[in-house]
Amino acid sequence: MITRQGARTALLGLAGALMGSTAFIPSIAQAAPLPSCSGLAAQLATDEGISAATSVIKPAVSPHASYCLVNITVSELSGPKDGYLPGQKQAINIGIGLPLSAADGGAGRVQGAWNQRIEDLGGGGYAGTVGSVTGATDVGFVGSSTDTGHPSSAQGFFALNVPQDTLNFGLINDFAFNGIHQQAIWTRKLAHMYYGMGPKFTYWNGCSTGGRQGHQQAQKYPHDFDGILAGAPAFNWDRFIPAEQWGQIVTNQELPAPGIVSPPKLAAANNAAIAACDLLDGIADGVLQDPRACHYNANALICTGSPSNPSTCLTPAEASSVNKIWDGPPGPGGKRLWFGLERGTSDFILDGPGGFSISEQYLSYWVQQNPTFAWQTITEATFADFFRKSELKFHDAIGTDDPDLSEFREHGGKMITYHGLADLLIFPRGTYNYYNRATKRAGGLKEVQKFYRFFPYAGNSHCGGNFGQPNAPLINGTNLFNALVNWVENGVAPDSIIAFNAPTLATATVVRPVCKYPDKLVYDGVGSTNVASSFACKHEDHDELIEANKVLPDPGAHDGDDDRDDRDRDH
Repeated sequence: MITRQGARTALLGLAGALMGSTAFIPSIAQAAPLPSCSGLAAQLATDEGISAATSVIKPAVSPHASYCLVNITVSELSGPKDGYLPGQKQAINIGIGLPLSAADGGAGRVQGAWNQRIEDLGGGGYAGTVGSVTGATDVGFVGSSTDTGHPSSAQGFFALNVPQDTLNFGLINDFAFNGIHQQAIWTRKLAHMYYGMGPKFTYWNGCSTGGRQGHQQAQKYPHDFDGILAGAPAFNWDRFIPAEQWGQIVTNQELPAPGIVSPPKLAAANNAAIAACDLLDGIADGVLQDPRACHYNANALICTGSPSNPSTCLTPAEASSVNKIWDGPPGPGGKRLWFGLERGTSDFILDGPGGFSISEQYLSYWVQQNPTFAWQTITEATFADFFRKSELKFHDAIGTDDPDLSEFREHGGKMITYHGLADLLIFPRGTYNYYNRATKRAGGLKEVQKFYRFFPYAGNSHCGGNFGQPNAPLINGTNLFNALVNWVENGVAPDSIIAFNAPTLATATVVRPVCKYPDKLVYDGVGSTNVASSFACKHEDHDELIEANKVLPDPGAHDGDDDRDDRDRDH
């Protein structure tokens, strides 16, 4: 490949030779010099889709390297035709960090400090914030982040026009997909403007909302990325968000004021479940390797009136509430509408005394379109009505559960998803559910694993942490991302990820492989259960617990007749 500098040298040599001729030779224009960081904002200001732009070199501040930070506001859409209010326009803020080019003193890589790779970074919750990009720029990647078109102060309220009480689908669509697509487009553009060349590889890296965003890119914009790392994905948005409120609805209805099971009692119930099911994998380590296999009943903790009863024993109503939290909301015929928290998972955030603002705001502002709506008026009997209303209103905009990844596969894309099985916010079985549907659509496990792999992390909470199961090896985003890069660039598909139960390997007491789904972690029966060499990942062609991943079809889905047939038959 001829580099830009090589081409320029060849042209200058040709010009020198021709100048020696007696013939008239017109001057050969030299290539325009590449812009410095400070000059990027002025170039961007001429683009009609950009309503604001700044560019500045951020100095090195230990431990971070210096980089060029470009902040832009994309405003391509506006008014009622695009779902906004009259006079309102799109305002997607994007921050793009560029390792210093040769023009700004960068050195050591392909062009200055750039390794010719992009890592777009995902958001969390309702987004609303342009995050730090130094995790990417410090290792030579161009990095970017977006607020997806609304400020964090808007929380979930941005979706509703007040006082009209109408949905603002301009802002909803920006949050769901426009924001991240513009992030991908403009990160590429800025890289080309600044370095004079495009990226060799593009990556997405996000967890929670960022995990949903990664799947959204693979489904809706399958050519944007070569590799996607998408953890604890908040896809199935129209279903899992209202299901997050299920536990509060149950305890509010079944228990006296304040309508909660106290945090110590919730902890006692989950600790009892861990103790009861710990040995299902044959190892006494306080880790539920697959909580789907645990069927512990909270009725075992009901107070008997004995003086020896602990203060954390449960009343019958509390035990019933805990079981319903674990089982998830039921639908017609006893089938699930959606999943509940896994046994052994902390209930403190979703079902504790503080409530959970994301699901509360969603029910009021999105589903009911009423800022004064009180979720406390929902009962167990009426919950299904609100749940289905959510599906019908928002599936197409933000369901993000289309299992057809064929274009992403044909593009050559690779995707890794992971999920902590003690996630206290996003129900892990939703990820099993989607992965199984994508597997069926791809033509089976052998086909889907050619480009898409799932790693369930036992004992891990939301995007990481092993609070209630301290022996559980932790999610390590860097190791997962490196495995993705190795797959994309070297063709090495990861069958397992070595993980450890502390922030660093040096401080860990447990090291084990985390197997790709549905492979099983198998102990050799001889070595220490604290070292990886005592374990292997046994290949499996089928998930024997697949029935635990099934729910009723989503009536809001409109992603193809074949897929609806799959849903009706198998889900």
